[in-house]
Amino acid sequence: MKILLGITGSIAAYKSLELVRLLRKHGAEVRVILTKSALNFVTPLSCQTLSGTEVFIDQFVLTEGIKHLTLNEWSDMLVIAPATANFIGKAACGIGDDLLTTTMISYRKPVLIVPAMDQGMWDSPIVKKNAEMLIANGVHFLEPSVGVLASGKVGRGRFPAVGMIQKKIMTIFERQGDLDGHKFIVTGGRTEEDLDPARVVTNRSTGLMGSELLQAAYCRGGAVKGIFGEVTCPLPEDVEITRVRTSTEMLDALKKIFHWCDYLIMAAAVGDYKPRRKNAVKVHGSKYNVALEKNVDLLKEVARQKADKQLVGFSLEDRDGLARAKEKMKAKNLDLVVLNTTAAIGHGRIKANILRKKGKPIILQELTKWQLANRILDECMVQSKQRRKR
Repeated sequence: MKILLGITGSIAAYKSLELVRLLRKHGAEVRVILTKSALNFVTPLSCQTLSGTEVFIDQFVLTEGIKHLTLNEWSDMLVIAPATANFIGKAACGIGDDLLTTTMISYRKPVLIVPAMDQGMWDSPIVKKNAEMLIANGVHFLEPSVGVLASGKVGRGRFPAVGMIQKKIMTIFERQGDLDGHKFIVTGGRTEEDLDPARVVTNRSTGLMGSELLQAAYCRGGAVKGIFGEVTCPLPEDVEITRVRTSTEMLDALKKIFHWCDYLIMAAAVGDYKPRRKNAVKVHGSKYNVALEKNVDLLKEVARQKADKQLVGFSLEDRDGLARAKEKMKAKNLDLVVLNTTAAIGHGRIKANILRKKGKPIILQELTKWQLANRILDECMVQSKQRRKR
């Protein structure tokens, strides 16, 4: 994949250097165009060092021909990150007064714009209208995040995490918004059940699988809401996430929004057991006997209101995996079950099977959790198409 990265004059321009590094780490070739205002924030040398190629600034060089035409032919995708309100306005109006804007006007392959600016500018009706015009013409946008801005205020306008940008680029390149119009709830992380004010019963789930599912569905154009327990991995800033701690809190959060979704992907590791009672004060002494009872089954509870929704569950097993996963699918009226082993906990690469109501299990060799997330979403779309044919 060949990425042409345009950097404009935003205070967030320095973060694009990390984006260059990340894209190259994932096998992409990157060439950089700097606007003259971007030179106030990053240097051509730093961009050249990280990209490993020449950095482009001027439109015409007599010995090399017209640069924007050459770069158009070379690249697979144009990414402008960060994009200022000024650049978005010029692009919407078809103004080509430098190399980047001229490249934008003549580009006929996928384009992704990643805005970064103060919230007042991003909320401006003029900027919104310009962005809508570009979107109507097939340009992809990754909305800015909410956070502390250069002004010191908190609001929407912050440059998104470079990991999210990289995933959005990969998604556009491979799938281009195939989940548009579909609504997903993704749960993730682990629940905790209190023993006393200091101790809990929990598990080792990191939340990474849920996070990757959330980001994959978002990057592919789906409407997404997340419900997450405790995690040890970063969660996306750009998606609506409800944070919970106990299984009861997660069930309550699910019941509030379950009516909204088309798909529920239950990647959270909800504890199978909880203490029969919680001690009001911290327990001391050399012995600590704990009586446990079976916890509520969240999927079974929400499946009662399933209607025409798709439910996806996970089955983490260390023995008799297929038999247990099939049993879970039948008992909870699930459409898909993702079967993996305890070896998957805390690891970036795993082996997994996807079980369907009809047909043989899909056996997946070792792959990343990002790749698995996309395979799960692919299968959701397959199931959806099959339903429409009935």
